[in-house]
Amino acid sequence: GSAAKTEDGDSPASNGSAGKFINRLRSMRVRKQKSTLASPLPTLPIKDTISGPDIQSPTSPAPTPESRDTFGEWAGPRYPTDTERTLTLLQTPPASWDQLYAAAVCPRLPLPRNIGIMVFQDCALASGPFLIFRSTTTDAFSGSGSESVLSVTNDPLLSFELCMPAWLVDLLLFNRLPAAFQEPSKISFILAPAPHTVLPPFPNPSARLVANRMLRARKLAIYVVEKLGLALMTQPAPNYVSAVDACIRVYERNANVKDASAEDASAEDASEGVVDYIAVLERNGEVLGDAERAALDDVTQWRAQTGEYVGRPELYLHLSCRGRTAQPKTTLATIKTNVWKANTDVVVHYEWAEFVRNRISKAQSLASVVVQVNSV
Repeated sequence: GSAAKTEDGDSPASNGSAGKFINRLRSMRVRKQKSTLASPLPTLPIKDTISGPDIQSPTSPAPTPESRDTFGEWAGPRYPTDTERTLTLLQTPPASWDQLYAAAVCPRLPLPRNIGIMVFQDCALASGPFLIFRSTTTDAFSGSGSESVLSVTNDPLLSFELCMPAWLVDLLLFNRLPAAFQEPSKISFILAPAPHTVLPPFPNPSARLVANRMLRARKLAIYVVEKLGLALMTQPAPNYVSAVDACIRVYERNANVKDASAEDASAEDASEGVVDYIAVLERNGEVLGDAERAALDDVTQWRAQTGEYVGRPELYLHLSCRGRTAQPKTTLATIKTNVWKANTDVVVHYEWAEFVRNRISKAQSLASVVVQVNSV
């Protein structure tokens, strides 16, 4: 008797909360089975839709407990898929299409030809997003050359719209944000000059700035230029350009450069009269980095006057946070999350780029050598 009690879980050693919980589950299962067998499901009336002399109206046998859709009862109601929601939006727009896309409300903007359009979809079973639609701005309306998972005959535009999620269709076609959309929280930060830099601080050094999380470092550089009154939006950095010119003049006076006058003549563009700064500096033994090469190309284009100059302050200013460089495309959210790692105001330091400081030092050292040689 004691052994049987031990197996059933009634012994003092096992008569705990676990045993009581298991017994409750067993009794609930037995009551559920009895109630299911005692009360059969009512049959639903079926409408007579088939008529004819030799055809009987269809009848459906009463469902038995074994034929019940237990999974459907457990899963609950069926919700529409994203494609069905998209189709519903297209069939029931908030207003007529003529009102939604009137010229005064939605002006026509010409799109460049052959711009790629691709729609990807995430899948839990795949290692990454997979492509469900691919076309171009030219082929998306004609259907030729388009690849789509959902293809509608003779309607390539509808094929493209059905591949987009419902929230994207609602945003692009009807200019409505999702109901769960919330304005992204902003980030507070402080811009301060780096230690030992010659750039001055802001008029109010301790002023807290607030901006969108997705603001990029290039916009911070433009803000620094505007507040400090630096002439970097209309021309390259003047101090850097002066240092480059000083180095070029010293090299032209150098005896080794004069011996290679034929090579120097090829360094100047006869049609534009613009010096190839990279060729002259490298010929005199200088090793140029990628950043200074980009800056020298910027100076060359500015002096060649090929069109309106577009300021690139991110080339000449260096932004950093906790000693790490903030690349021009880095966002404030990335800086705060991956670099600052604190809930306080983010501190971003600004200074001249390293190649600008090195070029100014190089020009000063070459000028001092020329003065010493002339004095001798």
